[in-house]
Amino acid sequence: MTKKPTKKHTLDRRTFLKKMAAVIGGGALAGPLGWKSAFAAKEPATLAGPPRKLIYVAIDALHPKYLELDADGMPGGSDGNWLMPNIREFLRRAMWYPNAKCYLPAATDMNHLNAISGGNSGQNGIIGVWAQPTGWKSNGKPIVTHTNMSFARDDQGRPVDTMFAAWKRAWPNSKTFMISGKEWVAEMFRQPGASSGVDLLVTGPSHPAYLKPPEKERFADPSTDTDAACDPESTRLHFFNQAEYKSDGFLNHFSPSKTMSRLYCGQKSLLTLQMERFSNHFPHDQWIVESTLEVFRRENPDMAYILLAQCDDAGHCIGSGWDVSEFIPTETPPPLPETCADKPAYKLVSSRNRLLFREAALDVIRDVDVQFGRLMRGFDDLGVLDHSVVVLLSDHSAENHIYTSDFMSTDVMGILSKYRVASSDDVYAFSVSSYGVLYFRDKKDKVAEAKSVLKSHQALNPQTNQMECPWWVLDRKEMKHGLYGVCMPGELYHSYYVDTDKERSMIWPDLIILAKNGWQIPVYNGHIPNVGIKVPTWTPAFRVYNGGHGSIDTLPIVAAISVPGGRSGTSSRALRIGDLGVTAASLFGLKLQSTTVGRDVSLDL
Repeated sequence: MTKKPTKKHTLDRRTFLKKMAAVIGGGALAGPLGWKSAFAAKEPATLAGPPRKLIYVAIDALHPKYLELDADGMPGGSDGNWLMPNIREFLRRAMWYPNAKCYLPAATDMNHLNAISGGNSGQNGIIGVWAQPTGWKSNGKPIVTHTNMSFARDDQGRPVDTMFAAWKRAWPNSKTFMISGKEWVAEMFRQPGASSGVDLLVTGPSHPAYLKPPEKERFADPSTDTDAACDPESTRLHFFNQAEYKSDGFLNHFSPSKTMSRLYCGQKSLLTLQMERFSNHFPHDQWIVESTLEVFRRENPDMAYILLAQCDDAGHCIGSGWDVSEFIPTETPPPLPETCADKPAYKLVSSRNRLLFREAALDVIRDVDVQFGRLMRGFDDLGVLDHSVVVLLSDHSAENHIYTSDFMSTDVMGILSKYRVASSDDVYAFSVSSYGVLYFRDKKDKVAEAKSVLKSHQALNPQTNQMECPWWVLDRKEMKHGLYGVCMPGELYHSYYVDTDKERSMIWPDLIILAKNGWQIPVYNGHIPNVGIKVPTWTPAFRVYNGGHGSIDTLPIVAAISVPGGRSGTSSRALRIGDLGVTAASLFGLKLQSTTVGRDVSLDL
């Protein structure tokens, strides 16, 4: 761990910077950072341009444990033998926080926003992925709105401020840029009639004419895979399984929910085929990297947010491989071509889901690292890195979901209906992967009973062969005051929308469900952002992902900050993703104008 500066050293340096700033009136400082001080006497808006570039590189769903593995994916990586050598090289010149976490829900939209706003879901109002319920229609149906900054409000009802907006206030002539492998994350910043602070938004479907469109590529066998013909891919469930059919019975086995779940589980399932086919909606990291570098050549932006989504997209389809202890040799190894070596690694499958081969997941991660290396080398060739603060992060991590033939053992709405507590006429369920939110429209008196029923529910864990409650269930009191070992006070509670606004502007969940131990909550009403096609709202509840995130087991993230001339090393600080936004603002002398919960760790740097 890098030695923490003493209090005397810290105070002396801060005093020195303040005095120097007063003397030169906000001019360039000659010091270890070699830039204009965050403690300058003048406001940044009086400066001609930003002192340095700021570049966020977000690798969606990357678990920090991957950075500890060797080239074969085993524990004990070392110099010259890393699974992700390019990221490890970046960490050598950065301050790395291996104990960093995101906020709940451990999902996409809210945590990318947290990284540039310094907030959390209870502070910014974003609780859904891709969309969320925002109100009720006169007929009692929910109003479901695609995620956008228009309903991102802080605890005082003010629009959530971001580094993009703060940057443009300080340097209005400086160009800002966002590119995203998840189109809706970028689109949330496209606000008609309002300024989000983003000058150039690039996605697969929407990009400048000088960028070529994304090309189709496979998840498990990317172009960088050197043994694509040999390493096994995750399989899919057969539409008709004789053993399960005999135990289920005809009607149960071919129920809409079970049929949909079988069709979408596995590497060769509809989920993977759709996501790979619609490459414009789910571009591989290679396209993001090449497009980013071309934009920098032509546009030379000063602030950028680059979202690489391949790790997350592939993780949903074919799982994650960071947990070495999870994988065991399969009893029925797939046949290999005669020209392929019979490697033990080819036989490792997940003990949570025997459909998932570890090598398929590791090939994804190797390619993610290759593309990151290309990005950094491209920046180096352009002379960008020497004068840029680079923030490397993941928005959450991921885990493999438990496979069980009892697809509906975590059917929240089915359980509530069974006990006659509530039905879809009373409650709107919005769930994805390992978290879900329930909105009780007129029957809020049923919330306590519903919570009790769900907490009492038991499901058979096929991995341990034990009955267990598959989730935590939080009501608004626990969202507000916190639940020890699960969530912090206010992390999941929006005081403005609930207490001040009384849900006139936007409704807030009455119950939040966080899955345990790899359990997956079915999706309802067709609200799945990652399948490449628009799923009808009448689609039955079904399990769509092999791997996913949202609950507390997927809070760990990658977080590292590189400052030219600054410190490098490893810090044991328990950093949160909101700290990144507050720290970036501090480094550039900017002020975020909405409430923040993150801490400034710039003195580490």
